[in-house]
Amino acid sequence: MNMKKIIYIIPLMIGSVCACNDDFLERAPQDQLTDANFWQNEQHLQSVANTFTESLQGKYWLNMTEIMADSAPWAVTTAFRTIGAGNYTTETSQINSIWEDAYTNIGRVNYFLNNYGRAESVSTEIRERYAAEAYFYRAYNYWILTTYFGDVPYITEELNVESPDVYRGRDDRDYIIDEITGDLEEHYRNLPEYIEAASADFGRVSQGAALALLSRIYLYNERWEDAVNAAERAMENSYYDLYDTGKPEEDYVNLFNYAGRASRNADNHEVMLAFVYNYDLGESARTSHNLSRECWVPNDYARFVPTASMIECYLTDTGEIWDPSECDSYEEIFQHRDPRMTMSILAPGTKWTATSSEDPQNSDPSIYTYPKLNNTRNGCMTYTGYYMRKYIEPSTIQYVSHDDNDIIILRFGEVLLNYAEAKERLGSLTQDDLDISINRLRDRVGMVHLDLGNLPAGSDIRTEIQRERRVELYFEGHRYFDIIRWGQGNLLAEDLLGVNRRWLDQDRIAANLDELTWVNKDGEEYLLLETGRQFSDPRHYLLPVPFTQYQLNPNLLPNNPGW
Repeated sequence: MNMKKIIYIIPLMIGSVCACNDDFLERAPQDQLTDANFWQNEQHLQSVANTFTESLQGKYWLNMTEIMADSAPWAVTTAFRTIGAGNYTTETSQINSIWEDAYTNIGRVNYFLNNYGRAESVSTEIRERYAAEAYFYRAYNYWILTTYFGDVPYITEELNVESPDVYRGRDDRDYIIDEITGDLEEHYRNLPEYIEAASADFGRVSQGAALALLSRIYLYNERWEDAVNAAERAMENSYYDLYDTGKPEEDYVNLFNYAGRASRNADNHEVMLAFVYNYDLGESARTSHNLSRECWVPNDYARFVPTASMIECYLTDTGEIWDPSECDSYEEIFQHRDPRMTMSILAPGTKWTATSSEDPQNSDPSIYTYPKLNNTRNGCMTYTGYYMRKYIEPSTIQYVSHDDNDIIILRFGEVLLNYAEAKERLGSLTQDDLDISINRLRDRVGMVHLDLGNLPAGSDIRTEIQRERRVELYFEGHRYFDIIRWGQGNLLAEDLLGVNRRWLDQDRIAANLDELTWVNKDGEEYLLLETGRQFSDPRHYLLPVPFTQYQLNPNLLPNNPGW
């Protein structure tokens, strides 16, 4: 067996030292960095710690998560959409990539934690701050692994071909959660209480970010009391708050575009951790992504597209469940709804920069009025009848890969939702709890409060908390995991649908509606994006250990249930 191919062995080497008998020859070279002379100063520590942020994936995190779920999938078939549809095997390469990437990142962390103490000239305070970042990222990567795969090998040492852990079996998920939360609880106070928005250090880990991650990990593993406690500690941090400038029609939108990005806007105290891009650094150093253009591509089809289930999820602006049967036109879909709907999904009358949708009733291509359902390479076509608005920076649509708005990983709004959900699961949720969590989110956009004594007809508080999470955290990478941990895998087996045919006016659409594919749902015809999806319990509640991995290490078997 070729040991060098075992995926979770990631030796991160600064240099190499020749093994010779002569003492002189064994001395480390003085004019180049080697492992022997590397761990000398804070710059050395920081240079390794800077690699940890690759764990966050940036925009690719949305590819991995949103495409697998039912709210904003990729418009055409991709590997991640196939995984979400339950049509995959142990040999699907993207599943192996999830495993490989996480262990690559864990390898970097372990390398650091096993060596940072050698920087004896650096103060203990500084050394331990970087170590706390390392513990954060090890916890983050094991959160990813345990959420996707359940039991996995828990590796904390640097490995080489002779390490016994090379052939380590899988450790129990609960044990791993104990270990990573224990590390975070022990070390998070060595981090700064917060990282100021728009500062040079923004993008590094703070106590607030660590507590937000703790609340998430506890919540995902049904440790309700711990989740409440971690969320409360984060909520007590006086620096972090919702991004709210007193403009309810703009603030939620701007949180995700250039106007509010925390890496540049000092007033944004909501974002606790983000993957930061910077196109202004120059050709050799700039970083960017292409999310805006992918959603509003001006001469092709929109890549990420909202689905019918997401459209119908939003409540009315009076807090009632929206009834599709009472809607009679495309424009009415967006009227009198939770304001976050039109801040997340493009509504008629909104400015856009994706050129004309070929609506003959629209003489101003800078205003969106109607969906384009055929791809003539002139304007932006949509496969569902809907377009994204969240995360769109209109000024970059005309360029390829010019976006450098932050991709948010942890924010204060999620902490509030974690708190409310954990309190409800404990059976101790009060109206005061809702008012300091969910209703703060609603106040930002001018939405009516969630009232324990006046829930939407036919619903219950758990359903409404789950709805609130889907609405507030839409297109931020949470939906697939929420479906899995709520035991609602059947939702992933449902067809991916678009707009209701009855709401469309043929005279405003160049495509022949009769030539499109429609399916019946509740007596109505909906545009079909994908059928043939499946979900088998328990098979699809966890991804399988990848074929590549158990071929290299048979001790990873038996595989997950159903595999």
